[in-house]
Amino acid sequence: MQKQPIHREAAEQKDLMRPVREAELDSLRENIKDLKTTVSELHAQLRERDQLLRASDARIHELLTSTSWRFGAPLRFAGRLARYAKRKLLRPIYNFVRRNPGILRAVAPKPKPRGGPYEPASIVRNQAGHYSLSQDAGKYTYIEPQRPSDIDARLAALGSAVSFTIVVPVYNTATILLDALIASVQAQWYPHWRLVLADDASTAPATRHALDQIDHPKIKLLRLESNQGIAGATNAAIAVADGDFIVFADHDDELTVDCLYELALCVDRDQPDFAYSDEDKLDEQGGYAQPHFKPDWSPDTMMSTMFTGHVSCVRRSLLDRVGPLRTEVNGCQDWDLVLRISEQTDRISHVPRVLYHWRIIPASVASDIAAKPYVLEASRRVRAEALLRRKLKGTVEPVDEVPGYFRVNYHLRGSPRISIIIPTRDGGNVLRCCVESILKVSSYRNFEIVILDNGSVSNETVAYLRELSGLENLRVIRHDKPFNFSELNNVGAQNATGELLLFLNDDTEVIAADWLERMGGYAQLPHVGAVGAKLVYPGRSSIQHAGVVNLAIGPAHAFVGAKADTPGYFMRNLLEYNWLAVTGACLMIEAQKFNAMDGFDESFPIAYNDIDLCIRAARKGLFNVVCQAVTLVHHESVTRGLDAAEPAMAKRLRGELRRLYEIHPDYYEFDPFHNPNLDSKSPDFEVSV
Repeated sequence: MQKQPIHREAAEQKDLMRPVREAELDSLRENIKDLKTTVSELHAQLRERDQLLRASDARIHELLTSTSWRFGAPLRFAGRLARYAKRKLLRPIYNFVRRNPGILRAVAPKPKPRGGPYEPASIVRNQAGHYSLSQDAGKYTYIEPQRPSDIDARLAALGSAVSFTIVVPVYNTATILLDALIASVQAQWYPHWRLVLADDASTAPATRHALDQIDHPKIKLLRLESNQGIAGATNAAIAVADGDFIVFADHDDELTVDCLYELALCVDRDQPDFAYSDEDKLDEQGGYAQPHFKPDWSPDTMMSTMFTGHVSCVRRSLLDRVGPLRTEVNGCQDWDLVLRISEQTDRISHVPRVLYHWRIIPASVASDIAAKPYVLEASRRVRAEALLRRKLKGTVEPVDEVPGYFRVNYHLRGSPRISIIIPTRDGGNVLRCCVESILKVSSYRNFEIVILDNGSVSNETVAYLRELSGLENLRVIRHDKPFNFSELNNVGAQNATGELLLFLNDDTEVIAADWLERMGGYAQLPHVGAVGAKLVYPGRSSIQHAGVVNLAIGPAHAFVGAKADTPGYFMRNLLEYNWLAVTGACLMIEAQKFNAMDGFDESFPIAYNDIDLCIRAARKGLFNVVCQAVTLVHHESVTRGLDAAEPAMAKRLRGELRRLYEIHPDYYEFDPFHNPNLDSKSPDFEVSV
């Protein structure tokens, strides 16, 4: 009984505490509710962060694999996206987690597989002009440039307000294509333009009606009474043009918004007589495809393929001197014009940007060069007539691997003596294969062979060299000094008697009978420096050399390992293109040109001596070319071994590469016959996307 007061007191105390506890519980429940809300918000923020980072990762992956200016705007967008994610999402999350470390386990995402959770993606553009991400990695699309905010100031800074007249022949053009062309001209950043449309007596009512609706002070419409063809209609437009420069376009082309602006910058910078740009194509679904990132001016490439394209820009005064388009070569009238222009001026510039889209439509040349048979005959004719104008002898031959294409085979002038210079050391077996192939296969016989024996000690090699010494038009010169490839070749050149010098590795094998005539025909051209050949590995199915490109990784052989008969990037592996350099394993050059350059630089004893020689030829205004019609087997570096096979060799190779760019710093990561929009680390002309 005495404890009752105590229990009563405890009960009373408990009753008194109940409201307090319930208040505490309510507070805890509220805190839990707030915490759950916070966790939910964090989950939502993390999902938003993942979505943003997914888009950012995909865009950045796409952009970082490209060196092209075209992706400048998206890259800035990706940067803004990343900064926004950091400021709005990551920093608040970080601050909250730092204050509540226990929450991390509840909201942290599960670890993702190593290498990233997202598949590579490409930026694509639909027909409405909207950009999005596609899982089709590596797909090309054109990214429209952003109009500079200071465009007026930039235009005012140009030396003169050059004017452009765009001339376009029109014949039964689909109205949607005609509207697209006109809209692309009206959208130009550069204001000093006129458009002349020459209607070549269209019969389609829709086309005629669409032309009747045009009412613009800068657009002039000509109605031709009779059909005159592409050349005739274009000439009619040129006759009424009043611009400083004439810009040629097709009726189904689309100009990029910066087309005339970039041409104006080029005119202000270079003062060219003729300028051209890169291009791509619009497919039938409205997508962008087949970008052609072109080399700088290449005269031998122009004789192989019409690479400058439609939107080309010609100084009006030069066009008046050269003459109008020729109707007899309709279909290749622009190619013929460029060839004639190049015979009157060397002030030719290239704008390495896509400035127009060439539309692919059924039965168009953009779709298939064989779609218009008359074009094939015209393409042969324009080059045959160029040979006549230039007083050069040669034939325009079909390319066996690809119907519809032709190459020029220049004939030798006279019967020049060709000196074949072959350094060797203890390579009896490969040397025997090389020499015997020359003697047995070659159809041209006015040659001599000069062998530089660099101190052979092998009994077999010494015996074979003694045997060769007794042959007519073959000499063996003993040069028993430390190996220096440049020095050996220079000694050979000094002892040669030929008008043409052919530097040849002893591990090559001739398989084309007319190799000397074909290479010699190019080497005799006044504008040509070094002439190379296609070299294939034993088995003859894969490429060892088809030309040298000078990239971020240094000089490299293009298309190594590819099938020997594949076209390569825009037929580079089958047609005679100009290249910055060719390999010294098979290099022909006129003796007078070689001597004018003081031969090979002997400070390059092993590597890059051929690259240095070719760069010096380019500096003298000469063009190096690979004669793809000539093929030799190259048993690569059998005698001496591969340059980078051992650490000491690799170190020496790096040193010679460094010296090459010390001598030619302006060619560091620069190749005028490549293109800055192509992958700077790939020798296979891969497009950066």
